[in-house]
Amino acid sequence: MDKSLSIKSEGKGIAISLDRGPYQNNGASPWYAYVGLGTTAQPLKFSFDTGSNFIWVTSSLCESDTCHHYGDQEFVWSASSSLSWVSKKPTEVGFGPWGSMKVQTGKDIFTLTPDTLGQMENGLVSVSSDVYLAQSYEGAQFQELDWDGGIGIPSTTDIPNAHAVYQSYRGMTTNKESEPTSFHFFQSLVDQGVVNAKRPYVTFLTDIDSKCGQVAFGQLNHDYRESREYLFLPWEPYPIASVAYIWTSPLASFAVGDEKLTNEGDPSKPTYFFCLDSGSSQFKGDPSLMSEAFKLTSLRGKDVTIELGKTDRGENGKLVIPSSIYNVYVEEGEGKGKNISQFAPLTGMDSLVLVGSVLMDYLYTVYEYEITTIGSKSHITPIGMWIFNKFDGPKVIATKQHSVARIFHS
Repeated sequence: MDKSLSIKSEGKGIAISLDRGPYQNNGASPWYAYVGLGTTAQPLKFSFDTGSNFIWVTSSLCESDTCHHYGDQEFVWSASSSLSWVSKKPTEVGFGPWGSMKVQTGKDIFTLTPDTLGQMENGLVSVSSDVYLAQSYEGAQFQELDWDGGIGIPSTTDIPNAHAVYQSYRGMTTNKESEPTSFHFFQSLVDQGVVNAKRPYVTFLTDIDSKCGQVAFGQLNHDYRESREYLFLPWEPYPIASVAYIWTSPLASFAVGDEKLTNEGDPSKPTYFFCLDSGSSQFKGDPSLMSEAFKLTSLRGKDVTIELGKTDRGENGKLVIPSSIYNVYVEEGEGKGKNISQFAPLTGMDSLVLVGSVLMDYLYTVYEYEITTIGSKSHITPIGMWIFNKFDGPKVIATKQHSVARIFHS
């Protein structure tokens, strides 16, 4: 594995290999990990998804005419001796523009395989969680999905007024009744001592050429400890309460070439937000902004410049994204064989600029929590996101810091 993908850490934590499927123009990340589900563990492809707040898997509840997807595997629930049912009542789960998924709710064991088995005293790591077992879904975007299920890693599970609204992104469909499901994957790693409260991190580092990557929980890659090419993006909840679980930070400006597409400094205009979503690929979000960005980038191929965060000198941080990053070659599915500008409108997500692997493939990304322990219980709150330029890649982060990142010396 490439040196920049190695994890150097002390103490507890777990690093898991990521594989890359073909890039498809459906907005979903091509990256996934093999995770065992059930007893005996069935190896399935899961996305570790910071853009959702639930866990789901394609299952044998699906009929032959539905649940078709590129990953092409399913969890055979009847073969798992550890599965228990939470509810067999079919529930609709929203996937935004993709449509919805009909599920039943179970509880079972997820088995994680560390990259180095010796790093954990007991080898494999097992986490028990509720899981949505897909009963049906359909549509071209699902058909192009490289993975079999998703494991949500939300910024927060404290969603105000969540039971009064329908969530229009990748989120639980809620109603006025109490929600029977419980998805606390990261919380479980903390409770089991896999993640130390002093290292409350989830990190992603991927390499397109080798199609290898890692997601790490409770570990940092110390190759980046002396880097000055980074930004800290403080978490601030997206103002639509039903999707406040996504990882967002205020955005100052967005421009294609010399044309600014946001109205920064105008108090009458809403604040824009930036989100890093590991389950996504493309830039998505505010319909008018993304439609204009797609048109301009397709026609002119100019750099996209995003200002967000602050340097330790008090200046706006700056990302400069060339066409070589946002024009992506589609390897399978609709548009196969074409280079397509990866900007797409997302209905209902006004004032949002969200992006996944298209940008994250050129960065080392760290999601930081704060863990406080009261008695025997841990409480997890989001702090923000850290992004670092990769050593041998384009300088996406165009601003530099005076000091090294706090997370390496706290």
